[in-house]
Amino acid sequence: MNIRQFKNSRFWHKWIGIVCAAFFLILSVSGVLLMHYEDLGLQDSEVDGWFVPAKYFKVASSRRSIQTLTVSPNNPEEIFVGTNQGIYRSQDVGKTWQELKQGLFNQNIRAFASLRQEPNTIYAASAGGIFKSENSGDSWSEWIDQASGLDNSDVFDIAIHPEDEEKLFAVTAGGLFVSDDAGESWEHKTVNGKARFKEIRFSAVNSNTLYLTGIDGVWRSQDTGNSWHRVWQDFIEEAEVLLSLNTEPEFFYVGNSEGLIKSFNNGRSWVQDKSKSFEHVESLIVDPANSSHLFLASGSRVLHSDDGGDHWQPLGDDLKKIETGESGPSSPHILDLAIMQGRPSILFAGTSAGLYISRDGGKSWQLEKLSESVNTLAATEQKMDLVKLITEIHTGRFFGSYFVLLVDISTVGLIALVFSGIGMSLYRRKIGKKKVAEEKVDDDLMIDIQDTADDISHESLEIHDMIEHISNHLEKCKTVYQSREKKEIDEIGRHITTLDKKMHSLMNRIGEFEKFTKN
Repeated sequence: MNIRQFKNSRFWHKWIGIVCAAFFLILSVSGVLLMHYEDLGLQDSEVDGWFVPAKYFKVASSRRSIQTLTVSPNNPEEIFVGTNQGIYRSQDVGKTWQELKQGLFNQNIRAFASLRQEPNTIYAASAGGIFKSENSGDSWSEWIDQASGLDNSDVFDIAIHPEDEEKLFAVTAGGLFVSDDAGESWEHKTVNGKARFKEIRFSAVNSNTLYLTGIDGVWRSQDTGNSWHRVWQDFIEEAEVLLSLNTEPEFFYVGNSEGLIKSFNNGRSWVQDKSKSFEHVESLIVDPANSSHLFLASGSRVLHSDDGGDHWQPLGDDLKKIETGESGPSSPHILDLAIMQGRPSILFAGTSAGLYISRDGGKSWQLEKLSESVNTLAATEQKMDLVKLITEIHTGRFFGSYFVLLVDISTVGLIALVFSGIGMSLYRRKIGKKKVAEEKVDDDLMIDIQDTADDISHESLEIHDMIEHISNHLEKCKTVYQSREKKEIDEIGRHITTLDKKMHSLMNRIGEFEKFTKN
């Protein structure tokens, strides 16, 4: 590195440092505010819409993918909807909806679990961990991820022990995790190293018996999740969903890509449902008030059985035939079903194209436009919760696609800072060593310079005397020129020759002195 490279490196080092500092300052300040927003009283603050990008007030497409539905076990009029873009809640049987965002750092919601003893406590499983709310979803005060032992935070399903609500089970991309302290800490449970699961369900007969379902079949634990083994592998290769009924003996229904498989004798024998009304079964539910009334979802159809699954009838029209009032084709694929407690005529179908509701037992369905029902504020009323805005900034969604670019720049910038810092340190060290070496020769240098200066001064005096002597002879020449005295002329020539040699010697000494000072 030379002096020019050093100056360029110092320039880029400074500006890259400023960019990285701004990036980390944003993350650190927003993170601190999110951790202490209650202490700072930020939960009741709002930001005027003038200071917030318009994207937060635009009406988004109502066709969000509805991935999970759950009815509150304590409030028969309350239902939660989990989508790939957030959570919605209705407290009046689906007439009006509220979007729940505060503290929700990941919008991809896969499952819910509610406490019966604490009606306002609900857990939401997402692609970025588990969120906990103690006020029916108004705010999500706890975020459970790797810091608590949930090593894989890509969560597919969550379940709460029906008799011990401190005990939680989470199915993730990394396997099964269990918590005995309401999610404060988690322990990984070995089921099978290669098995992949989608759902976890409790037996309706025995609360200590659990089932895991997935593309590797059904696995059962009879000791509250401590040990697992595969069951019914001779009959079931793949299990999309499992339903257990509180009967004697226990009834089981398993839906998969081949249809519906049933057992009416505690799983000792199984039969394939012969109905041609459906093929791929992805959701199975039972009417809480009548265990003979079953509902299943197949593709874009909802079917009902009132005799425990012996016969099935389609409910209403195929959902893809329903006029939605939106441009573009509607191709709903049902992902989950729900029925209101005490109101079996009110059904919900969560699909890949949005939420469908039936208020007449499935005879007719209509698409509920969630986004439009939420984002209908006038321009003068557009406000955003301060905590939500801080969350958007902290997670990068506020900056949109530019946030990814900022992360990339900061990452490359950190690497550049390290290497430029090392390079500048080495260059400074080299310069420092050179200065120390120069200081060691300063005394000798000063002596040489003084000697050289003395020599030059002495020779200058000799030249001065010589020139003065020549001048005297020239004066004599003037007086005796006519007599042509050869003696004076010879003397002048001799002095001129000597002066010439002195001058050459002086020039050589001056050249040596210049070289010495440069080195």
